[in-house]
Amino acid sequence: MQENFNNLFQYLEREQINIDKDEFQFQIQSHPDYPTLVSIIDTLDFFNIDNGAFNVDKSEIGLLPDCFWAMLDIKNSRPQFHFVEKKGDGYLLNKGKIAISNQELEARWKNTVLLVEKSKTDNLIESNKSKINWILPFLSIGLFFLIVAQFQFTLQTKFFFIFPTLGVLFSIAVLKDLFGAKSELVNSFCNITSSASCESVVGSTKWKIFESINFSDLSIVFFASQFLGMLTFLFMAKIDAYFSIQKGLLLCAVPLLFTSIYYQKFVEKKWCPICLVIISIILLELTCILFLYQTSFDLQIYPLIVYGFVFVIVALGWSTLKNLLNQRKELKEFQITGNRFIRNYEIFKNSLLSKNRVNLPNSPVILGNHASNTEITIITSPFCGHCKNAHKILDKILIKNEENLKIKIIFNVDFHLLEEKSKDFFRYLMSIYLENGNDAFLQALNHWFETKNLNDWLKKYEQSFKDDKIDLIYEQQNQWCNNNKSLNFTPVIFINGYQYPKAYKKEDLEFFINEILEDDFFVENQIEEKAIIETV
Repeated sequence: MQENFNNLFQYLEREQINIDKDEFQFQIQSHPDYPTLVSIIDTLDFFNIDNGAFNVDKSEIGLLPDCFWAMLDIKNSRPQFHFVEKKGDGYLLNKGKIAISNQELEARWKNTVLLVEKSKTDNLIESNKSKINWILPFLSIGLFFLIVAQFQFTLQTKFFFIFPTLGVLFSIAVLKDLFGAKSELVNSFCNITSSASCESVVGSTKWKIFESINFSDLSIVFFASQFLGMLTFLFMAKIDAYFSIQKGLLLCAVPLLFTSIYYQKFVEKKWCPICLVIISIILLELTCILFLYQTSFDLQIYPLIVYGFVFVIVALGWSTLKNLLNQRKELKEFQITGNRFIRNYEIFKNSLLSKNRVNLPNSPVILGNHASNTEITIITSPFCGHCKNAHKILDKILIKNEENLKIKIIFNVDFHLLEEKSKDFFRYLMSIYLENGNDAFLQALNHWFETKNLNDWLKKYEQSFKDDKIDLIYEQQNQWCNNNKSLNFTPVIFINGYQYPKAYKKEDLEFFINEILEDDFFVENQIEEKAIIETV
């Protein structure tokens, strides 16, 4: 199964489904079954995207929609999913990059298709973060060049600014994994031929010296020092001294350039296209200084000290930044690995069943499908600060699984300790459910969690009720909570009578709900309980 989901994103965009791509990548990599089709389906479910995987014979391709995501054979490689779009009598793959005939599609067909549909409850907003991450650097560069244009110096000097700027950008591109940047264009360029791989060259440590420092470190420090050094010398009005220093540094860099080429060709036996671009930039700089700027090779002590200071500051800054980036990368990898463990259903189930099943009290408040064999119970108190988040999570789960799940609500409240207004709150809330049903009850409860204003809530939802009947319900539930001291806190969640494990966050329930609904153990368990109740 593939690990590049760009063509899946293309399919989602074609279906007008917006998604945070970085969050999708994080969630799918955190899945225990990554990178299988199961992990893709579950991650799409996490984003509220209706989807389904189907086994479709090649004779039924014509029955599929105009757009779909299908697994196809690839020559000399394992099968991969592609975004397929019908165009006239043929098909386009991956947003028109490849055109194939119906016969070729049938020849490459692997019978597996994923279809998506925009959910009615879809509230996904594509993250603007990635756009801002691109806009701000380009805006900064544009403003910088406007400032540079105001300096009174030659056109050749202004032109030279382009080289260190490009050098820094390409140096960042070669370290894209460290910076957490993703670009299909850069990936394609880095792997432009079978003998090209930036990742292999940059990450290589076949020479011992590269365990502590490598060409990518030298590159980013070199160009960043050039850039800041040029600014410094412009403000000092000593641009000739700057070019004299650069002439010496660039001549000294030539042996390193040939060493890099040798390493790629004969040691790693892979080419790094971005590294070759960086080498070309340095050679162009040297050519310009030798033939266009006509500066004398006059090295003075003071300019050398100033440039040396800039170089050291940049080197120390890069060393600190690189350590921080490495720590962030390791932390993210650890988080992904940890999430795969936490979201492993079998481990969760074993933890869930490690405690004895609890015989919970009856409650008239049941949301969802009353006939479902999967029951989630929450012991709650609307006046509890932690219950709001638990109810939000269960609301999201209920919206997705209303036909297959029931949620029972038990209130842990001692009427004898409440003021009259608080008693009326609970009486109104129960009466709303008994008289008006699920939707009105959820609306009233969620409004309370949002405002927590008792007087306003009572005015908004005031209605008649039967004191004795409703008070008795609360008293019976409170008596059960008092008799089970270990459970006398809120919120507490149960799944078919088994207490939700304390080691798991309540948010994690969203990742397990589909497997819980499909687990025969819980279905049979609930059927047995119903049989016992009916017998009694």
